Amino acid sequence: MVSYGRTARVLYRLYSRLNRHRPLLQQRLLELKTGWDLPDSLFTRQSMLRFTKYHELSLHVVCNSVYQLTGRQLTPEEQERIFLLSIFGPLYDDLLDDNILSAEKVAELTHSPESFEAETDTARLVRQLYLWLLQMTPDAQRLKEKMAALFYWQQASLEQKDPRIEEKRLYEISFQKSFQSLLLFHAILDHYPDNEIENMLYPLAGLLQLTNDAFDVYKDLQAGMYTIPNLYPDYEKIERRFMQTVGVANRRIAALPYPAKAKTDFAITFHALHAMGRMALWQLRRNTHHKPLKELSRRELVCDMDNLPQKLRWIREVRQLVNFRGRD
Repeated sequence: MVSYGRTARVLYRLYSRLNRHRPLLQQRLLELKTGWDLPDSLFTRQSMLRFTKYHELSLHVVCNSVYQLTGRQLTPEEQERIFLLSIFGPLYDDLLDDNILSAEKVAELTHSPESFEAETDTARLVRQLYLWLLQMTPDAQRLKEKMAALFYWQQASLEQKDPRIEEKRLYEISFQKSFQSLLLFHAILDHYPDNEIENMLYPLAGLLQLTNDAFDVYKDLQAGMYTIPNLYPDYEKIERRFMQTVGVANRRIAALPYPAKAKTDFAITFHALHAMGRMALWQLRRNTHHKPLKELSRRELVCDMDNLPQKLRWIREVRQLVNFRGRD
């Protein structure tokens, strides 16, 4: 059993790395904007926050945790690719989400960036970042394949605008889109995960998406986007599925041929995010006992993680998730 002390130490190291790297990333983003003479519209305060969160998740959780698990260390070249992809990813999403380009044009950019003619600032930057990543990445063909897979599931996610979408299909889209996003980041590294690690990443990616959806219920309701927590709000059922997925992930982590300490640190790092998702689901279940979901206020729907009691509860929840095995 993993102790509270061990859990807290790993979380503190993760927290310290995030705080240490955040101002450096902010400076790097400003240097990039100035050096490339990029328009202010692409680097608003909100955009900078998105790039930062994307980078923190991809560098410290998605990429570095797997490398540490397997006894590797990210090179400066790999860290530069992660940085560029952390800008590329949100802007690529915007092409479709903000109707900057049609689906046909995004498909053309995805499959044939060399010949794609960009006509907006966002599209030009996305194309340039994509071309650089293809040049810098050891396996450019794999990167293109992962981009194609991600685009497919992004298109599938348009089904989430239809309230008639079935629960099973929602889970499939949610898990696959998140999974392909994780694999995209690994595709730019020098060492792509083997089959065992790739299989282990699938349930972890699905839990990340459920966590994101649980936190974004208010925003998604306003945007008319249907997710598991807002379209099928049986939160006891969602929590059971959530914990079943945690059990699957933990059993796959335990089966990996790496040192026990490395596997524990890896599990704590990923479950640090998943624990927030479970806490958000608890809040939704508690508040919907008295009122329908759509009648709840933003304060009732958004899980606040900033106060001390919540943070202590979070550490306990991370430990519980790491120790959970469930049933085969």
